[in-house]
Amino acid sequence: MTKAQKAHYDKVARLGCSLCRFVLKIEDTPTEIHHIRRAGRRKDADVIGLCPIHHRGSNTGVHGLGRKGFEELYSTTEEELLEKTLEIL
Repeated sequence: MTKAQKAHYDKVARLGCSLCRFVLKIEDTPTEIHHIRRAGRRKDADVIGLCPIHHRGSNTGVHGLGRKGFEELYSTTEEELLEKTLEIL
């Protein structure tokens, strides 16, 4: 990881969980970095912050539900959360 990537990840993490912040209107949640999966290498992927529940939760998180299930449950996409994150940064 480069210094620039680490600095970016730190900024994203300080925003808290993107889903909590932008959809549920809850601020100051603990954050894990989530890489948005697309073609290409993970280290080059765009990232958003997600709390452990929305990141890894089996019935609540993007990794537990899968992308489609996550989008259906929360009526938003990773790309929409990324867009809102980048607007603030």
